[in-house]
This record gives sequence, C-alpha cells and structure tokens, in this order.
Amino acid sequence: MNQCADRLQRVSRLKPALTLLVAIFIAATVSAQDPWAAVPEILARIKPPQFPPRDFLITKYGARDGKDASAAITKAIAACAKAGGGRVVVPKGDYLTGPIRLQSHIDLHLETGATLRFTQDPARYPLALTRFEGVELMNYSPLISALDCEDIAITGEGTLDGQADEQHWWNWKPPEGLQPQAADRKALFKQNEDQVPAAQRVYGPGHFLRPTFVEANRCKNVLIEGVTIRNAPFWALHPTLCTNVTVRRVTIMSRGPNNDGCDPESCRDVLIEDCVFETGDDCIALKSGRN
Repeated sequence: MNQCADRLQRVSRLKPALTLLVAIFIAATVSAQDPWAAVPEILARIKPPQFPPRDFLITKYGARDGKDASAAITKAIAACAKAGGGRVVVPKGDYLTGPIRLQSHIDLHLETGATLRFTQDPARYPLALTRFEGVELMNYSPLISALDCEDIAITGEGTLDGQADEQHWWNWKPPEGLQPQAADRKALFKQNEDQVPAAQRVYGPGHFLRPTFVEANRCKNVLIEGVTIRNAPFWALHPTLCTNVTVRRVTIMSRGPNNDGCDPESCRDVLIEDCVFETGDDCIALKSGRN
C-alpha cells in the first residue's frame, strides 16, 4: 500500500476521474503475484528421470577406439530399449559416429575420457522433423535426437564433438549473411507465412540449413548432465515441445555462428543450472516458435 501511496502522489494533480483509474491500475499492478513466487512450485514438478540398473557397453556391440561406431551405438540402443531401458555406455576412447536417435527409457552415458565425434558429412544425416529458428520443417537430422520419447538422458563426464568448423557446417552462414544459407532461410519463412504443411517444407540435401546438436522433440522427462559439448553446427541444446527438462553441469564450448548454448523452445518446466557456456551467440535463449 505504501507503493500505491507513493505512486498516487505523482498523479494527484490529474483530474479526479483519471486519478481514480490510475489508482485502480497501480493497485492491481502492485498486488499482482510476483512471478518468481511460482518458482518453488515449478521446481517441485521438475524431477530427473530414473533408469533401470542395466548397462549396454557399445564396445560389446562392435565399437572400437578410433573407428566408426555408428552401427554399434544403434545396436546398443535397440538392445537397451528391448530390455526395457537402462544406460547405453560409451567407455573411455575416441569414437566416430553418425547421427544418434535415442529411444524412451535410455540414458546415453559417456564415461570420463570418452569422446563421440560426429561425422562432418551432411549426407550421413537423414531427413527428420525438426525446427530451424522456430519453424518446423523436414531437414538434416540433429546430431542427437529423440522424438515422442519419455525418460531420456545424456549424462557422464565425456565429450560430444560436432566437429563443425570453418570448412564444415559453419561455412553455410558466412559473416555477411549471404548465400548459401540466406536463400533457404528466406524460403522457409515464406512457407511458414503461407501455412505450407511442415511435411512439405523439405530441405536437407541440396540445401543449407544447419542442424541442431541435441534436440529432444515432444518428449517428457529429459536430463542432460555433466557432458562437454564442442563445435556444434548450429544451436547446441534444443529441447522442443518438452515437459520436465533438467540441464545441469553441462559445459558448452562452441564459437561458431548461431551457436546458442541452450534454447528451450515451447517447453514447460525447465531447469538449467551450474552450466558453463562459451558460445558464438546466446548462452541461453527462451523461445516459443516463430510467428
């Protein structure tokens, strides 16, 4: 009420009717609930997923240090899902891989000293439903993705390296913002304005819209904890249309164009804490789609 009195003094010289309207507005503003008061309730709803105590080492499915482990990772994820969930473990070593698609009830766990290096060849990334700057489309698959899953995680003290650099991915957006990305970006935004269905917004091969690194799409109960992420093609962490997301103690070192650290988009109940971002664009950006 003291705040109301102080503010009313500044409008006391106005006409009585206007003064009354201003007084009602000020009182409503001051008495409105502070949004930060809702934080305890939100935090109470955010609970990291739990996983069965089963480990599936990718080396048991054929992964070898220094070799392409794509097939082994796919087999380990399939076996883990068939068993009802658990951890797909990447042991110490340096492994090459193509894109990884997670399934429900799976924790992709990178042990200390483990590195997954993602191929620089765009042809290895199949078309997938994703978003580019808030617009849905069919584009290159994210490096790690999950669609319509629940209870998924990426954990451990290892490293995910997207291997993007000035000759791979980043060169699709030159500093001056000209070709090759600009034309595709403009075309996609026009399709969005014209309400072209997302399934008909097909990019990928022959186009130049870069994929995100880690994207959970329409998922529930997501945890990303402990890992280091380097050299993302585009945004590093991109939970989209997700509920109950925890991003904790993640280090992101990626200075390329549009290398945002963590961009929750159209999500509910998200906690980001104790992270380090050294990125070429935003550290954290909250998004809700475009237009």
